[in-house]
Amino acid sequence: MTVLAVPSGVNPEDSAYVENPVTGEQFRFHSRPDEPATDPLEFDVWASPEMSPLAEHVHPKQDETFTVSSGTVEVIREGVKSRYREGEAVTIEAATPHTWTNAGDTRLHLRVRIQPGLQTEAFLRDLATLAQRGEVKTDGAPPLLRVAALYDAYGYDLLHLASPPLRVQKVLFGALAPVASGLGYRANPVEDADTVRR
Repeated sequence: MTVLAVPSGVNPEDSAYVENPVTGEQFRFHSRPDEPATDPLEFDVWASPEMSPLAEHVHPKQDETFTVSSGTVEVIREGVKSRYREGEAVTIEAATPHTWTNAGDTRLHLRVRIQPGLQTEAFLRDLATLAQRGEVKTDGAPPLLRVAALYDAYGYDLLHLASPPLRVQKVLFGALAPVASGLGYRANPVEDADTVRR
């Protein structure tokens, strides 16, 4: 795990702040949606130069806008790479396969707006909690049974992998979900913080 320096002006004890020490990301949530199904979620994210990006993925129902506060972000959208620097912004429309990474040699700071917010904050907190417990791989990705549990909790409308085809993912992870549950892999590790897991 990486020891991350707390960003300037951030209180590490603030409940709105969370770290993922495996992916090298730090989040501070604000402007939480009153109605997650319709209202946006806004948050800051800081990413170390050594960050591990999410696999290429899709938000079926959400537009995602990155505004660069400092550093350089590389966005890979439908296989095409583009770079954005301080003061620039990019929006990834719903249903577009994409991922992003820190393309510079200093910490990247983004302001992110996701419309609508849905359960994005809970999902990112769950990934960070799994990372803090050492329950993810070295690149930050959960193992297959964890992925099945997360899909079981959040469904496929929040986020799903860009490949294999969604129908294949539904068959695979649908079959693994009861196995994961039977082995004690809980769907929401943040909500179940006091529960002992494997």
